[in-house]
Order: sequence, then C-alpha cells, then structure tokens
Amino acid sequence: MQLDAPSENLSWIMLTDRLRSRIEASGPLTFAEFMEEALYDPEEGFYSRNSVGEQGEFVTSPHVSPLFGALVAAQVEEFWALLGRPNPFSIVELGAGDGTLASQILGNLPGHVLEAARYTAVERSSRGREALRGLGVTAVAGLDELESGSEGCVVANELFDNIPFHRLRGAANGPAELYVALDGDRFVLVEGEVSSQRVERLARRLSQGEEAAVSPGALDLLDRAAEVLARGYVWLVDYGWEGGSVGAGTVHGYRGQRLVEDVLQDPGSLDITVGVDFGALAAHARERGWSVWGPVTQRDALLALGFRDQDERARHKQVEALDTHRGIDAARIYSERNRASLLLKEGGLGDFLVLCLGLGVERPPMSVTTT
Repeated sequence: MQLDAPSENLSWIMLTDRLRSRIEASGPLTFAEFMEEALYDPEEGFYSRNSVGEQGEFVTSPHVSPLFGALVAAQVEEFWALLGRPNPFSIVELGAGDGTLASQILGNLPGHVLEAARYTAVERSSRGREALRGLGVTAVAGLDELESGSEGCVVANELFDNIPFHRLRGAANGPAELYVALDGDRFVLVEGEVSSQRVERLARRLSQGEEAAVSPGALDLLDRAAEVLARGYVWLVDYGWEGGSVGAGTVHGYRGQRLVEDVLQDPGSLDITVGVDFGALAAHARERGWSVWGPVTQRDALLALGFRDQDERARHKQVEALDTHRGIDAARIYSERNRASLLLKEGGLGDFLVLCLGLGVERPPMSVTTT
C-alpha cells in the first residue's frame, strides 16, 4: 500500500487489500460476491459515497433533466387512478440514490394524490438515506423493512443493472463460471464449475467463448418488491435487451463519467454494470402469474406520458421570453429543452427499456401500451 496515496483513494485501497486477503484465505470469489463488496460495502464500496449526478461518477435520467421526474409523476398519478384512487397509496422507489427522482416525483404530483401518497425510498447507502430523509420521505435500507399488503406502485430507475451478477462463458462441455482470482497482486478472471444449479438453470445456451451475465439476485428483488404490494404496479427503467441478444451483455464500469473496461482493478472506485435481460425478468413475472407489459423504449414511454406537450409549453415560454427581450431566460429555456431531448435520444437514454408488471390488476398504464 502506498502511504502517500490521496485520502479519497484510501477507502478503495483498503477494500482491495481485504478482497485479496479473502481470496488468499478462501479461494476465488464468484463475480457476484466480488461485485457485492465492490459496490455495496457499507464503508468502502462505490455506493457508500455520493457518486451519482453532475459531480459524481455518472448521471441518470433525473439528473439529465427534471422533465424525467415530472413524467414519472404522471405515470404514478395514473397508477393511483387505475387502482381506484386508494388512500393510503404506497409509492416505493428502489435504489433512490440522492433523492433527485423522489424530489421530482413529489414536486409534480397534484395535491389530491399527495394527500393519499406514502412515499418510501429504499436506498442501501447510509449517506443516501440521510439525504432522502431531508426531503421528508421515509428512507429504509431494504424492502424487508416494509410491511406487505399495500396498494400502490414500485418504481426503479437504473437499479437492476447494478444488482450483483454471475459471469458465465461457453466451454466445450457446457457453461463455465468466471471467478475472481489473484495473479500476483492483480485480480483476474478464471474459469471454474458453475457455482449453483440455479445459476446454471438461468444460463442460456452459450457457444464456445461466448460470455453472459446471470442475476438470480434480480429475480429475487422482483419477488421481494411484489411481496410489498397486495395490488399494484412495478415499473422498471434500465438499459438492456429483451432476451435472445447478447449485444447489451458486456460488463463495464464508469469512473468520473468515463467508460472503464477493466472492472476488476481498484474495486470500490468505479461503478460496475451490465445490460439488464428484460426477457428474463418478464419470463420470471409470467411464471409468478403477474401481468406483464412491455418492454418498450424509454423514448416511447416518455412520449406516451406527455413529453411533447411539456416541450411545447416550454417552447411557448421560450418564444415569450424572446418577445419580451428576456434573452437570458430564453437561453436558459432553450438549454433545458436541449437537455430534456437527451431523454429520447436514440443510441442513448431513449433506447433504455421500460417494463411494467401488474399484481392483481389487468389494466395496463399508458407508458407501456405504445406500438
């Protein structure tokens, strides 16, 4: 360990040393075990710090434009109406982070919905929970802290790509699992037997050398989210694919809003992510007897929720500002509209997918009924 290392790097250096010691003592780790520590160690993991937003390691749709949260609020309001306007109305946000999306949703719900709403933010980071409580919402570390049997909705934006996953590679005699081992001081991937029958069952057929990510934890999280609701909707947004394609399955990381291909070195200093297999999530939901709608692209979902109407109102304000010689206001609105357009951008956020599941309900929401 370098004694003169910058203080902000000491935490991930300590985590690196602990992971090395663990591997030396007990042998290679599954990638899911390595990822769990790298992202979610309570003191030294990536998400133990405020790492999301303009000053963080990466930005999400709510940080790109507050219009995202306004449109999600429209979706939440529709859920309330489709459920028959229950009071209380439970809104659970998974992976709530720094509270940006929660603030946007609550700031755009009409008063009659707010009166019925009970907003709970689920966030593993203690620092994130402190920020969320500052918004006046209930903040918990996990779904197991919530009572079951409510009516409402569960919302998750860019969470499922960060749920620890196992890595598999096609071999001559079937799939092999990739474990994290040591080569000197460096973390490396080595092949071994698949760690469990469940992981092997979830693995699709792989050609030799082809790799895939499998996440039993993602399916378990769906089950826990469903247990919270006696009746309601689960609405998920993330980047990924519908199944049958491997193009979105490349494992990578982000540090300082830059793409990092080698996610093994300096654990705790970078995000680790992979595209979500929405086909697997949808199949799991159908096996449970839930209604499944989508996935559709984020572009289509936001357009269905009124993106163009919101943009047109902003355009009128921009024109009005120009007509009344308020150039600074006009420039600000123009900039905001440009940022909002990134939410629909092909090859970017617009290609993210939206999946909606229904428990005890059969009517689909507007965001996932586009054609």
